[in-house]
Amino acid sequence: FQGDVSKKEDNEKMIDTAVNTFGTIDILVNNAGIMDAMEPISELDDDTWFHLFDVNLNGPFYAMKKALNYMLDKGRGNIINVTSVGGLFGGRAGAGYTSSKYALNGLTKNIAFMYANKGIRCNAICPGGVKTEIAGTIEKFNQFGSIRTGTGSPLIPRLGEPDEIASVAVFLACEDSSFVNGAEIIADAGWSAY
Repeated sequence: FQGDVSKKEDNEKMIDTAVNTFGTIDILVNNAGIMDAMEPISELDDDTWFHLFDVNLNGPFYAMKKALNYMLDKGRGNIINVTSVGGLFGGRAGAGYTSSKYALNGLTKNIAFMYANKGIRCNAICPGGVKTEIAGTIEKFNQFGSIRTGTGSPLIPRLGEPDEIASVAVFLACEDSSFVNGAEIIADAGWSAY
């Protein structure tokens, strides 16, 4: 299925397609995301702000809202949101990315609490730097913001591999994690431990 995660109708069609194809939905992983150019708020334009929120927050919101209706009917379900350490600390990215990921972490916790007694779990994976194409869409990074956010970059022990984040998702998706709900699991090789 191909769609635009920032659009409500594409998210709803995605969930409906999964249910129509497989008969149900047990697990939803919200993994799509975009980065900012490390802009501080004083240099962040409105279009960039809204685009970051459309992809990083509204997309997962639409997908979760649609999937939750199916999960509630079944009395069980599991939602995994890939957020970021940028949604836990203020100096890892620009104002737009940071805010969108903080909001998704908050929504994750709210869903975990609201639906805990309905058999539905919701957790967040908060990666640090991972070898993906997320930064490749940025043509030019903001100079001031890059200097400020780059202060902690020498402390990154190493970049992660996508499979290392997928392994955390597999753990959260299986019954071995049945008591884990509302968690923000950091996977950053110890970067945030400093």
